[in-house]
Amino acid sequence: MSELPPPPPGSSEQRARPPQPPPPGSAERQPASPPPPPPPGPGSLPGAGAVRAEVAGSTSQGVGPTTSTSEVAEPQQHERLDDRERSLHPKVVLTWRIFGGLGLFFPLAGISITLIFLLDTLRWLPAAVSLVILILGITWYPGARYRRWRWQLTDRALEMRYGVIVHRHEAVPYFRVQQIDIERGPVDRLLGLATLQVTTASASGSGSLPGIAESEAPLVRQELLLRAAEAIGDHGGDVNDAV
Repeated sequence: MSELPPPPPGSSEQRARPPQPPPPGSAERQPASPPPPPPPGPGSLPGAGAVRAEVAGSTSQGVGPTTSTSEVAEPQQHERLDDRERSLHPKVVLTWRIFGGLGLFFPLAGISITLIFLLDTLRWLPAAVSLVILILGITWYPGARYRRWRWQLTDRALEMRYGVIVHRHEAVPYFRVQQIDIERGPVDRLLGLATLQVTTASASGSGSLPGIAESEAPLVRQELLLRAAEAIGDHGGDVNDAV
């Protein structure tokens, strides 16, 4: 069927014709406009995004909670002991009471029993004297021995002062020291004590430093070894001559 020509402009037919809707699919789709940005809140500040971006950038570059190598604490070095005079650990008194009591009981018991059979009169006297000696050996003597014991690390030697009845003063030169051992018996382990045995290259033999706390014994041993090494270096390594 042939289409009719459009009516001339201004004719009544054209004015009476209603507007026709566009065919489906012919309407142009316009892109939806983006929604307006929300108004700034009361706590927002201009340039906050830039600040956040700067903080994020600095964190990504390592400025943050990560710890650098220079901030890691180095292992604590050995602390040198000073030259002040020191006493033994108080628990050494209990050790001396145990071994002192055992060391006195059996000889005194044997002597008392022998004298009881030999004496015709006053047979109770040996037992009484032995009991007094045993009590003094357990109670008074260990405390007095502890009060007399002192040791000191001087510039040249390890000095030890001890003795209740006979006072003794021993000095172990550092350049004579050859070996230092830590000894701990059953009672020492129970009380947390140790004894340092210092072997020297002299005619006087070795020295013994008892009553050292278990935690301090390695530190004292290391300090003695360091001072011995320094002293041997000062003497040119000649430690063969006796005192």
